[in-house]
Amino acid sequence: MKENISLKLSSYLFWDCHRDRVDPDADKKLILERVFTRGTEDDERLVYRYYGKEEIKRTVVEIKYLDIKVLNYLSVMLNIPREKFKCYEKSLSPNPFGIF
Repeated sequence: MKENISLKLSSYLFWDCHRDRVDPDADKKLILERVFTRGTEDDERLVYRYYGKEEIKRTVVEIKYLDIKVLNYLSVMLNIPREKFKCYEKSLSPNPFGIF
C-alpha cells in the first residue's frame, strides 16, 4: 500500500483538516486542487510521482472550481483544452453566485 501523500505535502495546504485523515484516493480532487492552487514546485513533483500524469489529467478536469490562472496553467502543462474542464463552464457564467 502506498503511503499517505498528504503527510509529505506542505502542511499549510491542509490547515483546515487533519492531514493524517486525508485519503489519497477518496480525496484526490481536494489534494490536487490545493497543490496546484497553493502548493510549491516540490508539492507538484510529489503528486506527479504519486498519481502519474494520466491520473492527474483524468482528475483535474473533474474539479468543479479552479482559479482561472490555475485552469490556464493546467490546460497548457497537461495539454488539455480549457473547454474540457468542468470548472471552465462555471467560469464563463455571467453570475457565478446565482444572485438575481
